[in-house]
Amino acid sequence: MVRSAGMLKLLCITLLATYLPLVFAENAKILRATVESTLVDASTVASIEKLAGKKVSAPNKNLPLKLLASVETGKNQTFTDVLVDTGSGILWVGGQKRYKPGRFSKRLGDFAISYAVGFASGPAYTDRVKIGDAIVKSQIIGAANHTEGNNIVLSVDGILGLAPSGANSGQIIGHESTPNFVESLVKEGSIDKPTFGIHISPLNPKTGKAISTGEITFGGVDEDRFTGKIVWLPTNTLDSLRWAFNVTSFSFGTLKLMDPAALTARTDCGVSGIGVPFDFLYEILAAVPGSTITGSDDWFGLAFPPNQTASTLPPLRLGLGEKNKIFELPASLYLIPKALYAPLGLTKNLTYSWIGPGGSGSFMLGQQWLQGLYSAYDMERRRIGFALPKN
Repeated sequence: MVRSAGMLKLLCITLLATYLPLVFAENAKILRATVESTLVDASTVASIEKLAGKKVSAPNKNLPLKLLASVETGKNQTFTDVLVDTGSGILWVGGQKRYKPGRFSKRLGDFAISYAVGFASGPAYTDRVKIGDAIVKSQIIGAANHTEGNNIVLSVDGILGLAPSGANSGQIIGHESTPNFVESLVKEGSIDKPTFGIHISPLNPKTGKAISTGEITFGGVDEDRFTGKIVWLPTNTLDSLRWAFNVTSFSFGTLKLMDPAALTARTDCGVSGIGVPFDFLYEILAAVPGSTITGSDDWFGLAFPPNQTASTLPPLRLGLGEKNKIFELPASLYLIPKALYAPLGLTKNLTYSWIGPGGSGSFMLGQQWLQGLYSAYDMERRRIGFALPKN
């Protein structure tokens, strides 16, 4: 009898150890927010000029593609054109219309942040912030009263920074790194883990508009958005404040540009294009006669001769992880839809792509690469994951 009771106890422990994690995983707190791929047109610049009371240095054409979310904060305000940016670490609003403190707002000090091509600054507050289903009762935000010098800042109403923990050190004046939106959700108990997933809708090749609705999930990933397993990659320790990782192989169709090895890459949904190392870019250029590197005020990159189309150009293939899992981006996703030529100031005598220079020996994988897969970000374990999207 004693032996039977002991065996029963052991069986119960085994069953609990096996199934409880599954129960908790199924019941994980996941919050959702809609995101949209769009061009922000010239009317945005006009609204900023009205706000600033002066002319601003920005082109009169539509600006490059952005991934935008809607943010509710301040005095019952909704900021609809907030750039989702995995390359920066704080949330600020007020790029188009001024932030007005509401009943939950408390002045904290000031903020200042520099980007590769821009700058924003102004007072900082703690405030209630709602993004989709996700609500933070006391989130540190910047209320921009000064932006300058670039299209990225001038064309949006704010930036939602989702870089790794610690990336915003010193950007709230007088403070070390402060919790970003995801970390605040964990701190307030709204989600269990500082993990989020991003689905970016591909663009329709004919219209240039998003085919479906994009989404961010806070607290976990949306398994209905991808197929197979996520390939998780550790972030590079020497570049720990960005979502940086190693690429193991790269090819343009049958042209192998990189044998299994390791080159640095980083992904940033706040950037439109697909940046590849200089030497690889020139090899692609040479592989398609008549190709060139050209651009406009709003775009710069690789253009193919007009007889090249999505059906004649090969896919880009990127290998990731220890098993060199291949992720393929067809030409239909790396070519700019013809409907966007005029808004981007491009002529019709070439076939333009989102491919451009990424730097010396490094990749910059922006929104147009991310739309070809599902991406996941684990701030606690400092890793980034990719999976093939469901059709």
